[in-house]
Amino acid sequence: MEYILENVWTTDRNPKQKHVYVKDNVVRYVSERPLRMKCFTVSSAGFDVIPGYVFRDFSLNGMDDVSLKDHCGQLVMMGCTSVVTSLSLTYPKEFEQRISETRTKLNALPFDYAIGVQLPMNRISPALIRTCQKAKIPFINAMVEQEEDLDTVIWEWVRNVNFPYTVPIIADWSQIPLHEKRLMQLKEKWVRICKDKSIVTIDDFPNQDQQRLNKHQLQCLGLYPKKGSWVTGCDVDYLVYERNVSVDGEERVEYDKGKNPVIVVQNGNIIKVKDDIRLKQGNGKEMRIIRPGIFRVMSNDLL
Repeated sequence: MEYILENVWTTDRNPKQKHVYVKDNVVRYVSERPLRMKCFTVSSAGFDVIPGYVFRDFSLNGMDDVSLKDHCGQLVMMGCTSVVTSLSLTYPKEFEQRISETRTKLNALPFDYAIGVQLPMNRISPALIRTCQKAKIPFINAMVEQEEDLDTVIWEWVRNVNFPYTVPIIADWSQIPLHEKRLMQLKEKWVRICKDKSIVTIDDFPNQDQQRLNKHQLQCLGLYPKKGSWVTGCDVDYLVYERNVSVDGEERVEYDKGKNPVIVVQNGNIIKVKDDIRLKQGNGKEMRIIRPGIFRVMSNDLL
């Protein structure tokens, strides 16, 4: 099937309208000018159409099948079309078993997903980095449990092996009970370590579940432009919001104000219409990352 989506919006700081040509559930062409092709045209009059959201949710792996299905429905209600999750490790040697179990578990998800690794920061080692590179793991969520954890890792060794598939190491501060001022000092120390030792991280990565990722975060993980964009070759994931019309007749873009979308489309399939959820278990696939951060330096004007 082929069709044109007219006047869709980007999600930049300064949103722009685009015209998108879709064929076989893949975006084939994007233009700022109206497209003239012999195919069906979808007008967005009265609505705002934007790329689908990618959410962080590390809780999926611990749910039973019934809870997982209900939880996925809640995510879709909020506009989720893909999810970034993780598997938890105590020791790196558990990786092979845990990644196999996690992939089997998440194989039933109705939308696409990417899997990272979560473990204590003091367990990070060159061997773990190589393991993550081999399995195409897009990030390590490193839990800081003690103030000394930042100094227990030999970061020079980690840096030397973390190339060319550079796995971002994200500091997770949720496990360390510190006063806000001391926690801020520790975060500043982490920033200095990353700068001095050339450690790739994501400073603004969400620290709670059910939060959506922005363009910069998607770039760092290697999910952009496949997800969350209107770029030739990206997946056909998008959300349709009712446009807010003010009293004086001025139309305002209000899709980023916490409202739920009217329609959710994932990989070209409609999975939500108002309160009607249409999920098919197993329709999702694991997003294998070519290289994290590959488009991180691209200008936002290219979205």
